[in-house]
Amino acid sequence: MKKVLIFLLLASAVYAQLPWSVTDLRCGNGKIDEFEMCDGGIRDLGHCEALGTILKIDLACDSQHCTCLPRVNKAYCGNNIREGVEMCDGHAEDKCGELGGVMNLSLSCDPKACGCLLNDTAIPVDYDPSVLDALHNQSGRASSCGDKKVERAEDCDPPDTLCTTATKEPGICTSKCKCVTPAELARENEEAVVLAPSETNLSETNRTVMNNSESDNSEVPKDNLTSQVEGPKEPGFFGRAWAWIVGLFS
Repeated sequence: MKKVLIFLLLASAVYAQLPWSVTDLRCGNGKIDEFEMCDGGIRDLGHCEALGTILKIDLACDSQHCTCLPRVNKAYCGNNIREGVEMCDGHAEDKCGELGGVMNLSLSCDPKACGCLLNDTAIPVDYDPSVLDALHNQSGRASSCGDKKVERAEDCDPPDTLCTTATKEPGICTSKCKCVTPAELARENEEAVVLAPSETNLSETNRTVMNNSESDNSEVPKDNLTSQVEGPKEPGFFGRAWAWIVGLFS
C-alpha cells in the first residue's frame, strides 16, 4: 500500500475531491472550513478519514490545498474505472454523493478531474479572505460629505436635501450627511445653541452691557461730572466780599 501511495504522489496528478480554487481560499488558517477536506495546521484529518473509509484506502491531508492525499493520477483518470483516490471515472461508480453526505454539500462527478464539483452551491463572498480585506480597506477610506456620493457611514449626500430615515420617515440631510427627522434636527440645533452660543449672541450681550453702562452715566448730573473732572470752582467777587464781612464780625 505504501508503494502505491508513493507512486501516486510522484505521478502526474490533478486535484482530488474538490476544486483547489475553492479549498485554497482559507487553506492554512488552522481550522477545517466548510469547503475544506482538512487543514494542515491541525492534526485532525477531518473529512479525509471518512473519505478513506468510503474509498477503502489510506489518506493523508494535503496541507498545500486542504484536500486529501494521494492526488488523482492523471494517467488513470478517464479509463471508466474508478480507482485509488478517484471519486468517479466515466461510467464507473460515483462516490461524490457519499462525500457530499459527509460534508453536508451537494456534489457531482467532474469527469475531467475524476473529482467532485459543487452543485448549484454559491461560495459566499465573505468566504474569501482577500475579498474581506478589500471590503475592510474600502470601508476604512475616509468619505467626503458633500461630494454627492453616499459612502461609508453616510445616510445621505449632499446635505440640506430631503431623505428617508432608517425608519422610513421623511427626513433632512444634515451637514454631517446624517438623515434625521425635522424634530430631531430642531432638537440638535437647540442643544448646539445651549452648549456653544454663537458669536452673534455674544456680541449682542456685549452691546447690551455697554448700553447699560452709558445709560447709567447719563443719569449723573452734568455739574457733578464737571466738578469731578475740573475740581471745586474759585469764589466770585461777591463771594469774597461776603467772606470778608463775616470775618470782621467773627
